[in-house]
Amino acid sequence: MRHLLTTSLGAMIACLCAFAQIGDELAPLMQKLQNQRILLNYEYTVSGPADITIRGSAIIQKDCFRMEGAGLLIMCDGTSVWTLDLDGKEAYVEKAGSLDYMQYLRELSYVDDHLDGTFVEPASGSIVPFVLRDLQFLPVSGDLSPFSPSEDCFATGDWIITDLR
Repeated sequence: MRHLLTTSLGAMIACLCAFAQIGDELAPLMQKLQNQRILLNYEYTVSGPADITIRGSAIIQKDCFRMEGAGLLIMCDGTSVWTLDLDGKEAYVEKAGSLDYMQYLRELSYVDDHLDGTFVEPASGSIVPFVLRDLQFLPVSGDLSPFSPSEDCFATGDWIITDLR
């Protein structure tokens, strides 16, 4: 599930970039993506014996992001990716890699005020539909604290932290 959420966010970020590159008429949107902080809500459905719909929110600023949903908090400060299982009190820290998830993006359309698309989950090959809603473009902020755990994040309870960097 952790891998699926991380891949999902990557595909959604790629979606924003791909959307901005579709045509010249969207050049202003591409400029916003490069130079602003983006807040959005997302939803995607994982098919299986019982479909699972996951909803959450994300903040994206250049190569940093924060994604909350399905009991997980995933943060990237551009150097490290922290995946926190809030209920299980487990954290995984990985080196941040390229956010080049374009290969997973399959379909993309702009409908009213949201983006609809599908991406391929790399581990299973499943096609996953997603929606990005409530896109807000804010000025870039020098406050990068939302993109890494705070000092007191692990102060409550016993956390298991696995550092894979």
